[in-house]
Amino acid sequence: MKCMNLGNFVVLIAVLGLTGALAAQSAADKIAARPIKYAELGKLVRSYRGKVIVVDFWSLDCAPCKREFPHLVELHRKYHQDGLVAMSVALDNPEDKTIRAKVDAFLQKKQAAFTNLIAEGDIDDWYNTLKIGGIPCVFIFDRENRRVKKLVGEEVDYKSIEAEVVRLLKK
Repeated sequence: MKCMNLGNFVVLIAVLGLTGALAAQSAADKIAARPIKYAELGKLVRSYRGKVIVVDFWSLDCAPCKREFPHLVELHRKYHQDGLVAMSVALDNPEDKTIRAKVDAFLQKKQAAFTNLIAEGDIDDWYNTLKIGGIPCVFIFDRENRRVKKLVGEEVDYKSIEAEVVRLLKK
C-alpha cells in the first residue's frame, strides 16, 4: 500500500511538473513582436500618458543591441509596477518569416514580457525619421509624453537609463 501511495505521489508530481512547464511555455509563446508603422508608434507612446516610457530600438544584426537588451528586461522587471512601460522595436524586416521567427525566438529567450514591436516599412525611413545614425537607440519619455533623452550607439548605458527612469518615476 505504501508503494502504491508513493507511486501515485510520483505520478502527481510528474503531472504537476508537466502542467507548470506547459504554463511556462504558453507564457513564453505569447512573447512576440507585432508589426508597427512609424505613425502607430507615436500613438502607442501617447497612449501611455502618465507612465515613464523607455523605447529600445534594436536589430538582430546588432551585437551591442543584443548585449544591452537584457538590461531593458531587468529594468522592466524592477520598475513596471511603479509606472514604467518598456518597449522594444526591432528594426528588422517583418516581411521575412525567417527573420520574424528569429526576432520572436530572441524575445522569448530573453523573457521580454512587455510590448515588442517590429518596424514595418523601409528601415531607412525609420532611421531618418528618428534622426538616428545607428543602433542601439533608446528614447526615454516622461509622464507627459515628452522625450527627455535619446541615446544612440555607445551612449546607450542602462545604468544612466535606470537613473533617469528612477528620477522620472519619482515625479
